Amino acid sequence: MAQENPNRLVEWLQLLRGHVPVIRQRFEGWVSAIREEPMLIWQTAVVRYTVYGLGVVVLLWGVSTIAGSLVPSPPANARPEATKADFHIVCSNPDCGYHFVIHREFGFRKFPVVCPKCGKSTGEQARRCNSETCRGRWVVPKKVDDELCCPICGARFE
Repeated sequence: MAQENPNRLVEWLQLLRGHVPVIRQRFEGWVSAIREEPMLIWQTAVVRYTVYGLGVVVLLWGVSTIAGSLVPSPPANARPEATKADFHIVCSNPDCGYHFVIHREFGFRKFPVVCPKCGKSTGEQARRCNSETCRGRWVVPKKVDDELCCPICGARFE
């Protein structure tokens, strides 16, 4: 019969149960030593480093609060924060190739979209190719050797 894999959680709990009396005795001894000589509490590394850590957290919180209060508020006539962006789209249908712009939420990735000219779901996100050949033309980049390239002139996008 095959042996079952040991349950590590149960083993850790049994080990902890075995050490609880020893830990309790050491803690009680430490507390009695602290009652006799209170300066020993600061000489305990766990207590000292815990206080240092809490001090650093409080200091960082204070600095960030002060820095946040120094940032000026936006002017009263400021527009609200943008949540949408314009995406340039080129129809990948060879007979169409129509360029259009859609206005969607940031992080929109549901491509392809429907082309308004040909009515097919062939609209892909485009990038501007600024090479000497294309001179700012919007193209659908293709992947070559794990890099995005212009399908017309072969220039690599950054």
